[in-house]
Amino acid sequence: MSQPVDLSPLQRELDNLRLQLCHCNNAGTCLGCQGVEVLRQQAQMIVSAASQPVLLQVAQETQAKELVKQVQDMQERLLRDPEAARALEELLKYFQAPPEDEGTNH
Repeated sequence: MSQPVDLSPLQRELDNLRLQLCHCNNAGTCLGCQGVEVLRQQAQMIVSAASQPVLLQVAQETQAKELVKQVQDMQERLLRDPEAARALEELLKYFQAPPEDEGTNH
């Protein structure tokens, strides 16, 4: 990676999303605020990992899997709460899964 990654546009959008989903007056205690903070951490982790040499990327794969598990656990908790489930649906409209690597053999 030749140039540093500017996350400020993403951070602004996450701030806007947090304002839309927040139910705790930005105290950071509601699931909307906590979910956005998890997304913020994921973005920073992805940029950091992608900026590392390949061997370090492989070593960080376990950390990424743990973070995904934490997000899935949070989604399960959110889906049990109808109001939180609606907030999660709104949140997920802004994100999509990465495309599958069809042309590579690993």
